[in-house]
Order: sequence, then structure tokens, then C-alpha cells
Amino acid sequence: MTHSELKLLERLDLSENSMLFIPDGMLCPLTSLEYLNMTKNRLHDIIRFHFSASPSTRSSKKCGTTLQTMDLSHNNIDNLPAAIFSGLGNLQILRLNNNKMNFIADRALEGLLSLALINLSENGLTNLPPELFNEARNIKEIYLQNNSLNVLAPGLFAELNQLAILDLSHNELTSYWINSGTFKKLKMLVYLDLSFNRIDKLEAGIFSELHHLEALKLQDNQIKYIPDNMLANLSKLTTLVLSNNQLLSIDAKTLANLAKLTLLSLDYNRISKIHRFAFRNCTKLEDLHLNGNKLDNVPEALREVTLLKTLDLGENIITTIRNTSIDQMPHLFGLRLTENYIEQIERGTFDKLFALQILNLSRNKIKTVEKGSFNNNTNLQAIRLDGNQLNDIVGLFTDLPNLVWLNISDNLFKSFDYALIPTGLKWLDIHANQIAQLGNYFEIQSHLSLSTFDASSNQLTEITGSSIPNSIEVVYLNDNLISKVQSYTFFKKPNITRVDLFGNKISTLDPNALRISHVPEDRPLPEFFVGGNPFQCDCNLDWLQKNNTASRTQPLLMDVASIYCKLLYNRGKTYVPLVEAMSNQFLCKYEAHCSSLCHCCDFLACDCKMGCPTNCTCFHDQSWTSNVVDCSKADYDHLPEQIPMDATQIYIDGNNFGAISSHAFIGRKKLRILFLNSSNIETLQNRTFNGLFGLELLHLGNNKLQLLNGNEFEGLENLVELYLQFNEISFVDNETFSNLIALKMLRLDNNRIHSMNLWMLPTVSLFDLRLAENPWNCHCNDTEYFYDFFRQHQVTKDLQKIKCSVHPDDDAVKTLDEIFVKLSSSERANLCKSSSVKLENEIVVSSNSNSSTLKTMSVLTHSMEDYVKILIFTFIATLLTITVSLLIFAFRQELRVWFHSKFGIRLFYHNSDIDKNEREKLFDAFISYSSKDEAFVAEELAPILENGDLHYNLCLHYRDFPVGAYIADTILHAIESSRRTIMVLSENYIKSEWCRFEFKSAHHQVLRDRRRRLIVIVLGEIPHKDLDPDLRLYLKTNTYLQWGDKFFWDKLRFALPDVPNNRRNQLNQLNQTASTSRPNLCHHNINVHNNQRNLIPMTTLQPTHSAVTTPASRSLAVQNL
Repeated sequence: MTHSELKLLERLDLSENSMLFIPDGMLCPLTSLEYLNMTKNRLHDIIRFHFSASPSTRSSKKCGTTLQTMDLSHNNIDNLPAAIFSGLGNLQILRLNNNKMNFIADRALEGLLSLALINLSENGLTNLPPELFNEARNIKEIYLQNNSLNVLAPGLFAELNQLAILDLSHNELTSYWINSGTFKKLKMLVYLDLSFNRIDKLEAGIFSELHHLEALKLQDNQIKYIPDNMLANLSKLTTLVLSNNQLLSIDAKTLANLAKLTLLSLDYNRISKIHRFAFRNCTKLEDLHLNGNKLDNVPEALREVTLLKTLDLGENIITTIRNTSIDQMPHLFGLRLTENYIEQIERGTFDKLFALQILNLSRNKIKTVEKGSFNNNTNLQAIRLDGNQLNDIVGLFTDLPNLVWLNISDNLFKSFDYALIPTGLKWLDIHANQIAQLGNYFEIQSHLSLSTFDASSNQLTEITGSSIPNSIEVVYLNDNLISKVQSYTFFKKPNITRVDLFGNKISTLDPNALRISHVPEDRPLPEFFVGGNPFQCDCNLDWLQKNNTASRTQPLLMDVASIYCKLLYNRGKTYVPLVEAMSNQFLCKYEAHCSSLCHCCDFLACDCKMGCPTNCTCFHDQSWTSNVVDCSKADYDHLPEQIPMDATQIYIDGNNFGAISSHAFIGRKKLRILFLNSSNIETLQNRTFNGLFGLELLHLGNNKLQLLNGNEFEGLENLVELYLQFNEISFVDNETFSNLIALKMLRLDNNRIHSMNLWMLPTVSLFDLRLAENPWNCHCNDTEYFYDFFRQHQVTKDLQKIKCSVHPDDDAVKTLDEIFVKLSSSERANLCKSSSVKLENEIVVSSNSNSSTLKTMSVLTHSMEDYVKILIFTFIATLLTITVSLLIFAFRQELRVWFHSKFGIRLFYHNSDIDKNEREKLFDAFISYSSKDEAFVAEELAPILENGDLHYNLCLHYRDFPVGAYIADTILHAIESSRRTIMVLSENYIKSEWCRFEFKSAHHQVLRDRRRRLIVIVLGEIPHKDLDPDLRLYLKTNTYLQWGDKFFWDKLRFALPDVPNNRRNQLNQLNQTASTSRPNLCHHNINVHNNQRNLIPMTTLQPTHSAVTTPASRSLAVQNL
């Protein structure tokens, strides 16, 4: 920038540069500069600016003479010398706040003839020179707050007749310096702030000349009394703040002549009395704060302020508000009565408060609120009744159409129903009560508008889909007693963003318990908190560890890393972090197990049914790949009978077996871990573990084994760990471990072994060998033998502890280190001077053998071989035929399902004629289910049947049941018009729909007369003790479908009738044709089965595919078009 261009510069901003100083006279060439910003640097002084004029000419060498605004705030300036700004005759705004200033010279503002605003706040000033403002008489705004001023020189502001704003707050001024002469001649003053000082009294004429004052702030002082008429001359005052003082009363003339006052704050004093005429002159008062005083009733003086909009009487000792001056305020917008001693709200108390929108009655001792107390307050938008002793809210809020915010927390409520709140409510807090259930008797969850709901710290035990409104965004359910979250609870809640289930009693969660509707990619997934619950790492919880959010139908678990769960079975730690638990630790207990391929499970004589042995405990994981049988310390003297064939881990340690017979575990091909330790076993027969091809760990320690003859571990090629420590083994055959090609750990320590061929061990895989605490022989060749083995194979982990005796007749025992290291090679050689003996084997063959005899034997041998081959072939063929036949018979149902799913063929089917006769029926199937299982039917079952290849066109009952029809007749009609009847049997179904007389009577007819046409789908776990006898009998004598079975859809399609070919692989035309082409079979009105009034409009449901929640049973039909 050229010199001529610098002269034209008007604005310069050098803020936030950490400048310590500027070059001398840097601003002098800027002859047109009007605005200078040097804030947030590190300047200590301003002498280098050359703003000071000479005493004679008052010329500043042309430095800054054109400046109008200068900001030097947030620096390190600590003083203002005399005449430092004397050359800035045009300066209007000077900001010096937030420095370290503690000294101002007498003539510091000399020459600032045009100054209108000065800010010296946030410094360390303790006093000001008496003549500081003598030449700055046009000043209009002075800011001196947040200093340490304790002295104000008399007449300091006397010449400032243009001053409009004066802020002296947050200093240390006392009544000695704030007196009747302090503010004299300040006739134009509009705003005066003296708050947060040490003023304890006010003189009567202190504000007498402040005729234009509009706002006076005196809060947080020590004022005990206000003289009569002290404020009488402040006729234009609109705001008066006297909060946090020590006032005891308000007299009749305290507020005299304040006709324009709109805001009065007298909160947090000690006021116990207010004269009945105290507010007589305050006719325009709109906001009055009297909270935090000692008022024991609603002041009568309030009758004079009929224009009041907000009234705060909180934190007093008021006991009643009935028949008080409150009912004289038709314009009241907000009323605060929190933390008083009110015990009852009577009807009519607020009847005349037509404009009331916000009401705070929290933290009182209210026990009852009469019904209809708020009926006239239809404009109410927010109510606080928290912290009281209420136990009932019936009839209080349902007639408040504008209510959007309600807090009734911390009361004594034991019950709650959504019918008690208006449908337009958006924010509800009921936490810290004793509520055991979120009632929804009329099932209005889809009609509510709640977005935020806090039900924490109650006694809730179960959460269902109807417990949560469909509009919910944030719900707090933490710190309850919730032990069950029903499947699809949070499904069809499209706005949900956060759910807090922390600190409940949840031990397990179904995979669909946290299921949410699909979240679009452009929206974040909802956040769920489930920590602090006593989760059990059972077979039903393994999904939680690997919660899959990729499908965007599961929420984000924000605290999954902090979740600890209890292992149902673990021979070690009881609690582990969920994220660290291994997949095979998620186990469930079982008494009997019947595979999905077994068809005799309900009968006692069933070969494929496996039970848990007596006195044992059995566990399995979700997929049955882990099957643990624990018979530890069960006082067995023989192996338990009927150990499950698919067991993967067997613990039978701590018993008293004595001997284990051969083939004792035959058939357990899946067994990986076997514990037989501490069971007093003395002998193992040959091939004891035959058939355990998958065994990886075998524990035989702490027994009484003496001999290992060679065939005990035959067939254990996959064995990795073998524990034989603490036995009495004295002999080990060379072939004992030869076939254990995968062995990595072998413990033979603490036995009685003298000698053993270590070279026969599987050293290729072995890396941990324990041999200590055995009486090893180290004489003669044994020394060289040990030395060579341990030198070549560094696998012996307890080598330092192995001890042996050097000579047979020497009782001295030494370690191998002493043998291998301390003895010299010559000494070691002397140990084995015995001569070597060569063993020669001679084979003697008789030379005079009878050749004719040999020929005869040869012919016989060849003949026998031919017959044997034929017999073997015949036997194998017969065995294969029988085996295949048995397999086909045992798995005939699975084969039929498989053939049907792959080729559409029904094997061995004898009812084709019946099916042909039924093709003219109106429906393929009638489906009955509970309203609480609607999410499952609408989102899982119906779409697959409707849109699949076979294409069953679905007709939902709420679309096609006739309005007002008798439910039993309608169901029977639907059943007779259907080729199949499907019943979705769940706990909800049993506890709700099945208990209704007309519903049960209709379905009983199906159970008795049409069992071959009934298809039962079991959803979740069913409490059999609650089942109807007919249902219980049906489940025992018929095959049913279990939701979650991997062949579920194939089995369901097989059970359903075949659809005509012209309906295969076609798109569903149901949505296009709607219901105009179908009979009006089941239009069912939502209000038929409840007594709810004025909450849900009486509408005739038109044929549609959208779900409508009703208390009646949900039915679904498949129609032939």
C-alpha cells in the first residue's frame, strides 16, 4: 500500500495478534483513520501511539486526530497517564475493559471533548480521580462494573448532564459513598445499575433528580428498608429489581407514583408482609417476582394489579390459594407456586385465569387435586405437579387440548394409563413414582403425540409395544424393575432417537426386543442404553454381542462395552464383559433335547430324544454346536447312563468310578472336552475312548491309574491336551502316545515312572511336556538317553525340577542339571561301562516240509476266500438297504418338505381330492393372532406369504370384517370359508384374545373339528401351565411350527394348500384392486370392544393394507380371487 493510499485508510483492525507494542508513531501517517481495533493483544501501555497533545497547542503531531472509535480491551494495560488521549478531540467511543488497570491519573481523559462512551469494566480499579470527567462532559454511557471500587469522590458525575447509562455493579461500594449527592444533576439518566455492592441503606432523596430513569437495579445488596416516597420522583421507571436483599416488608408508600412500572423483582428477601395498597399505583405491572420470601398467604395487594402476566410466589410458606387475590388476574400467563406448603387444589381455584398457559405447583405437599380443577384453563400448555403426594390424576388433564408439557414425577402414583393424558401432549415426565405398568387399555398408542417420555425410577416390570407411543422420540425407562422387553416393542416407532433401559432387571433379550423399523441411510440410527442390567450370557443373548446394525433395523448400543453379564455355566469367572465373552460361553440349561429331525419327542420311547442324566446339569448354545454335560461330584460309581450323543463337553470329575470300560463313550463324535479327573479311576480298558474322533482335551489327573498298556488312547488323533498328573503310573507302553499326532500338552508329572521311552512321544506337535516328581532312573544308558532327548526337544517345561537316582543301590537323588552339567563327560561315560549285547534273531525254516499238505491247504484257503467275499457283499448290501429304509422312514416328513420346497411335489399325499374340492373356498387360510403380535404378522409373516413365489393374497381382518358383527360368528364364518386356519400362538395370545369368551368359543370349534386343517405357529416361549386343555392336548399330539426354525418357511408352505398355477410367480394385484372386488367379510370397528369416549373417532374402517390397532383379536385371511 502506497503512502498516499495509507492516508485514505479509515478502518484498521489489528485484534488478536498477541502484539506487545507497536512502533513509535505507527498510526501518524493514517490521517483519515476513524476506527481502530487493538483488542485481545498483549499491550502494556499506549504511549507509543503518540495520542498525547502538547500542553500549549494540544496538537498530537497529527496522530489519531480523526479517530472516532478505539477498542483497546482485553490487553495488559495497567494505568492511564495524564493527558494520554489529549490529542483525540474527535474520539466518541473508548473501550478499555478487561485490562489490568489499577491506576488512572487525574487528567487521564483530558482533551476527549467528543467522548460519548467509555468502558472501564473488568479491571482492578479501587477509586477514580475527582476530576476524571471534567473535560468529557458530553459523555452518555459509563461502564465501571466488575472492578473493586470502594470510593466514589463527591461530585464525580456532577457535570455529566448528558449521561444516560451508568453501570456501577459488582463493586464494593457502601452507603457512605452512595448517597443523596452521588447522582445529583443526572437528569438524563435512563439506566442505573448498583447491584452486587455493599449498600445497606438508601437515603430518601438519593434518586430525587433522576426524572428520566427507566431501569433501576439494586439486587444483591444488604438493603433492609426503603424509605417512603424514595422512588416517588421516578415517574418513568419501568423496571425495578430489589432481589436478594434483606427487606422485611413493603409499605403502602414504598412504591408510590410508579405508574409505568411493568417489572418488579422482590424475590429472595425476608418479606413477610405486604401492605394491601402497596401496588395501588403500579397499575401497569406485568411481571412480579415475590419468590423466596416468608409470605404465608397470597398477598391481598395483588388485587390492584389486574394486568399481571407472570406471578412468582414460589419458595414461600403459603398453605392455601383458594379464594385469594389470584382469581382477579384474567391476563395472567404464568403462575409459579413451587416449594410452598399447599396441600389441596380445589375446583374453581383457577377458573378465572382464562389466559393461563404455564402453571408450576411443584414441590408442595399436595395430596389431592379435585377433578375438573383445570377445565376452564383450556389455554394451559405446561403444568408442573412434581414433588407432591398425589396418587390419582383421573379427570385432570384430558380436557386440556393445548397441553404439551406435563411433569407429574416424584409423587405416589401406582398406576398410569395413556387415556389419562390429552392426545396432543408432547413431553411427559412420570419418573420417581411407584408405577408398575404403563397402561394402554384402549390401545391408543398410534393416536398420541408424545415425543419425550420419562418413566424412569418406577416399578415397571415389562415393556410391550403398546407401552410406548408410536410418536416417541426419546424415552427414559432406566432404574425400574424391567425384566422383560417384548419382541417388537420399539417397532413402528419411526421417530425414535434414544431409549434408556439402564439399571433394570433385564437378564435376557430376544433379538427382536430392540428391533426398530428400517432407518433411512440419511438418518442416524437410534441410540439405546442397556447397561447396568444383570444380563445372563445364555444362548438367547449371543446376538447382543454382535448386534448387526448394517441392516439398519437394530439400534446403536451406546454402552455395550460397559455391559457385564453372568455366565450361566463356567468353570472359572462368573462375570465377564459382554464383548469379551466367547461364543461357546452363551449357554442355556436344558433337561431334555430333541433335534428338529426327530418326530417322537413327545413319547417316552424315543431313540432320538436325549435327556440330561440324573444329578447332572446340561447346557447348550443357540445352535446346539456346544452341548455341555456337567456331572461333577454327582456321587456316581459308574458312568452316567444316557449321556447325550451330541455332547461337546462332558465333566464327570469328582466321582468314584474305579474302572472305565472299553467303548464307554462310543458314538459321541462331537465330544471335544472330557474331564474324568479326581474320580478314583484305577484302570482304563483298551479302547476306552474309541469313537471320540473330535476329542481335544482329556483330563485324567488325580486318579489312581497304574499302568498304560498301549491301547487306551487309540483313535484320539485330534487330542491336543492330555492330563495324567497325580496318578500312580509306573509303566507306560511304547505305543501309548504314538498315535496322538496332534498332542501339544502332556502332563505325566507326580507319578511313579522309573523309565520310559521318550522317543515314542509325538515330538512334532508337542510343545509342553511335564515329567517332574517321578522317581526316574539315571544309571547307565538312561543318562545318555535323557541327555539326547532333552537336548534335541526343548519342550519339557519342568526340566529343572526333574530328579533321578544315579545308581540302583544309591538312595541319593539328584537333578538332571547335576547329571548333565556338573558331571564331566568322562564321569558320565563311567556310568555306562556295561558291555553292549547284540541280539540276533534267527529264523528257522524246516526243510523237510510236506509239499502235498501245503498244496491241499492252499486250495482250501482259496475256496474259503471266495465264499467270504460273497457273504460280506450280501451283508453290506442288506445293511445299506435297511439303513436307507430306516432313514427314509425316520425323516419322511423332512423329505416331503424338501421335495415340496424344491420341486413342488407332495410325496405320499392322500388328500388331493379334498384339496380339489376346497379350491372353491373363499380363502386359502384364515390367520388368528393377538393385537400385540401385529408387528410380527404385518412385517414378517404377511409380506412373505403375500409377495412370495407362491403368492398368497392376504386380506386382513380389520379391512374385511363387517362392522358391528358378532365376533364369534365372524370368526366361524372365516374358518368355514378357508382351506386352512393358522393360529399364531404366543404369550400375548393366551393372556389377551384367548381369554375372551366369544373368541375362545369360536376357536374351540376349530380345535375339535378341524385339527387336520389347523396350523399352529408358536411365537416365543409359551407358559404351558396357562394353556387351555384343548390347546395343550393339540400341542402334545400334533406337529406345530416354531418361529425361528431354519426350515420354518418351507414347513409353512408345505402345510398350506397349493395355489393354482396361474397365481405362481405373479405380482400381487391386491393393492391395485383394493377391496372393491372382494366380499365385505370382516369390517370391524375399533370402538366395538371398549368404552373409551372422545379419544378415537368412530370411523368405519375402509379396505386398506395399513394396520389399525384394535383390542380385538387380529385375523388375517388369504382370498382366492
